[in-house]
Amino acid sequence: MRFLLFLSSFFIIPLLSWGQASQLPLDSLSVLELEKFVITATRMERELYSLPVPSQVISKREITAINSVRLGDVLNEVSGLITVPDFGGGTGLQLQGMDSQYILILIDGVPLVGRQAGTFDISRITVNNIEQIEIIKGSSSALYGTEAMGGVVNIITQKPKKGLKANFGYRYGSFTIHDLNASVLYKQKKLALSASANRYSSGGYDLTPETESKTVDPFYNYTFTSELKYQVSKKTNYSLSGRYYLQNQGTKLYLDSPSVLSGENKLNEWNIRSKLTTKYNEKWTTNLDLYLTNYLAKEHLNTAQNELYSEAIFKQILSISEFRTSFTPNQKHSFIGGLGWRNETVDRDLFLIKPTFNSQYVYLQYDANPNEKLNVLVGLRFDNHSEYTSQLSPKLAFRYEFSEKLALRASLGYGFKAPDFRQLYFNFTNSTVGYTVLGYNAAPTRLEELEEQGELRNIIVTQAEFLSPLKPESSVSFNFGIQSRLHDN
Repeated sequence: MRFLLFLSSFFIIPLLSWGQASQLPLDSLSVLELEKFVITATRMERELYSLPVPSQVISKREITAINSVRLGDVLNEVSGLITVPDFGGGTGLQLQGMDSQYILILIDGVPLVGRQAGTFDISRITVNNIEQIEIIKGSSSALYGTEAMGGVVNIITQKPKKGLKANFGYRYGSFTIHDLNASVLYKQKKLALSASANRYSSGGYDLTPETESKTVDPFYNYTFTSELKYQVSKKTNYSLSGRYYLQNQGTKLYLDSPSVLSGENKLNEWNIRSKLTTKYNEKWTTNLDLYLTNYLAKEHLNTAQNELYSEAIFKQILSISEFRTSFTPNQKHSFIGGLGWRNETVDRDLFLIKPTFNSQYVYLQYDANPNEKLNVLVGLRFDNHSEYTSQLSPKLAFRYEFSEKLALRASLGYGFKAPDFRQLYFNFTNSTVGYTVLGYNAAPTRLEELEEQGELRNIIVTQAEFLSPLKPESSVSFNFGIQSRLHDN
């Protein structure tokens, strides 16, 4: 049912709306130009230069100039960011000395799932429909909770402007890379539509020709995105968006013996988002956000006789319901607060059980301008989780403007990284080498079983060590800097 709902939002609704678009009068929706604004750092539109926290924006023009087709290639050209290959041939991101598991990746403000060993593969994301990329450096748990301990990367997709715009592109590169993309943007009065499609493939490559296995085996993937926005009334706007990603990669594994194992890795990801925004007046705005995403990875290896040698499955589902409101009584003060609920499940063959996470959170942020030169930002978030201890994440930042072209800014924040499913429930035994890797919650049961089987010589850590909930990793980040703007553009 979830998948059918996604397909209906992706294909049927845009087609129906397209047929009605010609009957609508001229445009009445206001358009937010995101080129000089950032929404990730404070969850409200703020000019980049005016932010008290270290932020960076990669514009559409810069993305085009880099002439790359995947997100990893673009971020690799940004100073302060480091992209590193992961064990599966993907690309992870390091920010301020922290690796990928501490960096939150968002698309239009909502998170993506499907991390392998804690690493989110940013090469899964195509850049053909990206308007800009917002990067917040330092702890952002006060707004975004777990995984934002090192920073946040928010990918803003293209939004349609008045009229119809269509784009088509093709690129060929080394390693028989083919990149084919198309997009359509349409907007007229109450209706706005956007859709994009991308096909990306590679013949693979080998950085170690002395070995029989390839560094990256041949693969292809497809990405489809769609968004519908409709102005219900003068005060209320509704949007429905979806994303679908499919990847298929063949693989060969050469054993010590002459035998060769061959198989296939399949990755399937989709998400759907429903958002209702009501602006009651110039002071009050509310948002109701419902989000569902599903990630499924399957892989298998067969012998030369086409008999199944091994198979693995990794399925993750995340749903988020959030209500957010902002209050701006005047130009000197603004408040934004929200509360939400997260439900997350994982089905993996290396787990003892099919675990479920439930968490509730609430956050509040105060943005003050006591005078024309000083801006102060105070934030606080509380996370209550079913599997780890509750977290309170405060943040304080300020910016003092000496002149229009010179400013001082500093921020202090608490960040945390909750233990993931792998760290809690992992249960893997390598019988050939003779070792076992266990997650925190899986350890008591498996240690007892191994002890009864006589597999343990001695126990250094007793089962009593696993009785209390595991505490998240935490850090306190401090940023201090001087801004200088030599020109206005």
